Amino acid sequence: MNKTIWNRSICLVLTLLFAASVGIPPAQAARKLPVVRIGLVKDGPPGRLPDITPLVKKEILDLTSREFDVRFPAAKSIDGGWEKEKIERSVDKLLADPEVDLVITLGYLATNYVCHKGKLPKPVVAAIVGDAKLQNLPLKGGASGVRNLSYIDSFVSFERDIKVFRDMVPFNHLVVLVRRTTLESIPWLEKKLRQTAYEYTIDVDIVPVEFSADRALAACPSETDAVYLLPLPQMTPREFRKLIYGMILRRLPSFSMLGVADVEAGVLASNAPKDQFLRLTRRIALNVQRILLGEKASNLKVAFPLGEKLTINMATGRAIGFYPSWSALTEADLLNEEAERVERRLSLQSAVRESLAANLDLAVQNRNVAAGEQVVKQARSVLLPRVDLDATGEIIDDDRAEFSGGATPERSVTGSVTASQLLYDEDSWSNYSVEKRLQTSREEQRNTVELDIIRDTAVAYLNVLRAKTLERVEKDNLKLTRANLERAQVRVSIGIANRSEEFRWETEIARNRANVLFAQARTRQTENRLNRLLSRPLAEKFVTIETDLRDPLLIVSDSRLFPYVDNPHNFRTYSDFMVAEGLEIAPELLGFDAAIAARERILTTAKRAFWLPSLAAQGSVSELLAESGEGKRSDSSLDDTDWRVGVFATFPLAEGGGKFATIKRAREELSRIQLEKEATSERIEQRIRSALHQASASYPNIRLSRSAAEAARRNLDLVADQYARGLVSIVDLLDAQNSSLRADQDAENAVYNFLIDWMDIERAFGRFDFLMTPEQRQEYFQKLKQFFDMAGVQPIKR
Repeated sequence: MNKTIWNRSICLVLTLLFAASVGIPPAQAARKLPVVRIGLVKDGPPGRLPDITPLVKKEILDLTSREFDVRFPAAKSIDGGWEKEKIERSVDKLLADPEVDLVITLGYLATNYVCHKGKLPKPVVAAIVGDAKLQNLPLKGGASGVRNLSYIDSFVSFERDIKVFRDMVPFNHLVVLVRRTTLESIPWLEKKLRQTAYEYTIDVDIVPVEFSADRALAACPSETDAVYLLPLPQMTPREFRKLIYGMILRRLPSFSMLGVADVEAGVLASNAPKDQFLRLTRRIALNVQRILLGEKASNLKVAFPLGEKLTINMATGRAIGFYPSWSALTEADLLNEEAERVERRLSLQSAVRESLAANLDLAVQNRNVAAGEQVVKQARSVLLPRVDLDATGEIIDDDRAEFSGGATPERSVTGSVTASQLLYDEDSWSNYSVEKRLQTSREEQRNTVELDIIRDTAVAYLNVLRAKTLERVEKDNLKLTRANLERAQVRVSIGIANRSEEFRWETEIARNRANVLFAQARTRQTENRLNRLLSRPLAEKFVTIETDLRDPLLIVSDSRLFPYVDNPHNFRTYSDFMVAEGLEIAPELLGFDAAIAARERILTTAKRAFWLPSLAAQGSVSELLAESGEGKRSDSSLDDTDWRVGVFATFPLAEGGGKFATIKRAREELSRIQLEKEATSERIEQRIRSALHQASASYPNIRLSRSAAEAARRNLDLVADQYARGLVSIVDLLDAQNSSLRADQDAENAVYNFLIDWMDIERAFGRFDFLMTPEQRQEYFQKLKQFFDMAGVQPIKR
């Protein structure tokens, strides 16, 4: 006996060691798992649609492997060959088979048949439901209420599809393509389809389809405006493509209940989401596990909304002359879209540089500066030597010519060269000096416009980023509203809410779609404004590169700055530094300095006018080129060449009081410009300090807004979960969603508000950090440190 016990102990130890080596828990290795045999029924063999059977098996095995020994006997996996009677016999066979513990139906007709059989002898998971409402599937308290029956309602709706389809394409005569066996299995289906169409004032023809595309197309009346496809899994890929091609040749818009697979094959559109089969297989596995663990199939909730997602095949749309509306584009996924290749990419820095090279307002100022350069040269030219060439042909009366003694022949041709040089002329020198200073003023005016353009371009670029971000927020909110509609549908299906909640969410969806459209319009408007500043065609597209607080081109991303602005005391000193630097380099003030210098020179000239004459030297040489008649020079002792040289001085003795008026006017003009400079200096200081104060509030608001958004999202998640479980009302969820939306918008706005405030600081300061070279940035921090040292303030490093 002891030997027997010893042998059993050895066997147990070996078993446990083997279990550990293959990853089987010891408790599980020590006991045998219950065996569960599952039978599968499909409408027909695998065809053009994906076969989800392997996925279903995998999900079930993964979920139940520690609790049950689930098996899928090959002989218990049956298809009905697309025939009504065979499908029904297959279901009945598995229900009666004692070697099958649970049945899963993976076909529309198999599911419909088992759902209408009444009480079942064993658990059934009816997985593939079309439109539960059209099929009149049993529903009691959100579950089937039928013994051993659990089905999965993904909330596919023919009625909603027709509404979406008609919003896309106006039509009056609709053809519905449906499997012939579906009409035979659901006798009331045709009547319900016609009732729904009647509610939308649509004429409808029901066309039974078997395997032939040609027969289906031939059965479509000539007055057909549009085609709706119920699931047609029995068609081969070749026949289905032929069917789609035939509809395209007739330019008929088409819509599929089945989903994206049909759209990828060429159907115009569908409202079913793309990942529905993967999610469905997981729900099948969960239902199987719950039934195996002892829950009643009849009590499992049937609601499993997969959601809605409009998908449009743009290749088909182009072929039939269809393009989606703005409203449809707010949510639709577009397949085979002719993606517009956008080569142009813009960053904050490149946008500003492009603006400086192409902006028309700046081009005007550049032309003004260029013209001013010529004005300066023109003023200087008066001070340089002047040479004139003259030629004269003259005829005088003969007696005067004879009397002149050869000095003036009767007929003569004379050429002369005259050179003149101002030795000193106060007005001319003053005009030259004044024009040079006015040219400096024009250049500073150009620099002022340049700074304005940099600021406007940077703000326009940031507003484009802001608009795109807020557009994304609105789209995310629309998706959330769609999810809440699905939650409402579940609540209605289990009897804790009425359909008014669905309508309320549909109203919210319409409002959200309008908000998306307005957000898209704002994005286009901001892009147009930026293109105008860059002198580009307003509708030209471009790709933006995101700019945020981490952008290394921005000085706010430099850790060296924070010790200088870490507290109010340091911030005041930093503000003083920015004011001092700004007043030193502001082009507005430099322009005033040049204008003041010009007025001072004018005043000096006015004073010198009382005692300083103008001096000039002139010389000329003339040559007699031809002569005839009386008094010829050749008949006298005079030669043909004459010359003269002279120095002239001019001084106006009296101008009727004009000199005194000129002095007074110059003094008043000088005083006016000095006052204007002082007023401008005050405005610049105010602008710098105001911008700094604004940024001191908008920067910490980024963190606060993000915290608020995160709290609002957590609250929304909590309320959404409570809403799905029937613990709060729709008003509570709407309030939470709206609060989260506003918080998200505020959080996104906060970043761009601060960046725009920073652009205002730099415009007031007169220099933009993202255009600085590394050497200029280093010089900036050196000056900042020197200023703090002189002020006796130490930056605080934390």
